[in-house]
Order: sequence, then C-alpha cells, then structure tokens
Amino acid sequence: VREYIKVDIGVYGASMTGKTTLDKQLTTPGLIRPLKDNQRTHHKLKALSSKHRMPNVNAKRIISKGRKKTIISRDIGGHTEYQYMWLKDMYERKITALVVVVDHRHLLDPENTDNQVALGYLVESLASNKAPKGLGWWTRLRRRNYRPSKVLLLANKADEWLLTDSEWDMWERGMISNHPIFDVFREHLFMLQEMSVPVHIDAVSAIRDFNVQDTLMKGLGLVK
Repeated sequence: VREYIKVDIGVYGASMTGKTTLDKQLTTPGLIRPLKDNQRTHHKLKALSSKHRMPNVNAKRIISKGRKKTIISRDIGGHTEYQYMWLKDMYERKITALVVVVDHRHLLDPENTDNQVALGYLVESLASNKAPKGLGWWTRLRRRNYRPSKVLLLANKADEWLLTDSEWDMWERGMISNHPIFDVFREHLFMLQEMSVPVHIDAVSAIRDFNVQDTLMKGLGLVK
C-alpha cells in the first residue's frame, strides 16, 4: 500500500544544471536529447502582474531494487528571477524532500558562484524567520512551522566530472560527499545539519540515466 502513497518533491537549482533533463529522465527513462539554448525553461508573466505562471505538477513513477514510488514535482526554471517560485512551490505544496541540482561549473571556473547562490538562497530562506520577498500572504501562512523532512544535493553531469579511478572508487564506497565538487557547499550543509534537516549527497548524470532513480529512492529513505 505504501507504494501508492505519492511523495511531493521540489527540484530546484541554477539554470543549465540539468533540472529539465532530470525531469524528462524521470518521466520517460532513456537517452535524452541535449537541450539547445532556446529550449531552456522560462515562465510567462501572469496578466497584469509581475508574477510568473507556475507550471503544472507532474507525476513520475520511479523504481529501485524492486521498490516503486510515485513522486510529484514541477519543472521550474533556474534563472534568478524565478527563485521566488521555488519557495512558493515548496511552501504551498509542503514538499517532503527538497532536491537541489548542481553541476561542476565552479570547478571549471572558480569565479562562478551560480550553484552556491542557488543552494544558499534555499537554505538561508529555510533558516530565516523572515519570509523572503516575492511571496504572497497565503504562501507566507503556509511556511509557518514547516521545513522539508530531507534535502537531496545531487551533483549532475557526473559523466563530465567523475572521471578518475579514485573518484569512482570514492563514489562506490559511499564517500562521494568528500569530493571537491561539494567543498563550496559545506557551510550551507552545516546549516542544514544544525536545523536538524538530514542531507543526502550523491552524483548523477540525468542525460545518461546514471544513478537517477536509485539515488532518489535512497534519498527518500525507500531503499538502502
């Protein structure tokens, strides 16, 4: 019976980290065609408003080690003007798990802080007693006494950064959180631990269907 209880998750992160590709992979597993720049996720403004239209939620059926689960999520863009939509979605649906998708751009360019800003925005919003700007009164009401029960930090595009034998050995031994790709996030990960929010850290490749469903099921506590 528990397999048929749906789980609401929120999938957020900076633009071009692979959230839409992940959404496609979870909807229909397989080889995903790389997205072009003009296919990036954007949202239209509501009529006579400065707010954007929220995309519909979609159900996905995932499976790992014989266990099945239905998850509910939205594909929300990662540009900074859409960040308030992450919080609106998170608070209004009261998601069970917050899934933050990052990539390795900060390894390629140490001056790039897109991933750190995205995670920091979410964690600091959870930590703050003050409601972030851009939220309506109903969303502000919904955020009271709420936090997601867990956070999944997924480093996407593993086929581009998880390359050496020692790195693969680190992943196979369950020590991937020690990889340098996660170093820039440690302060916010400490904050989550201090808020009593458990964190699951892993590597995935949405475009190659590597470790996608398995790590979601692990992170949700449905398989070991």
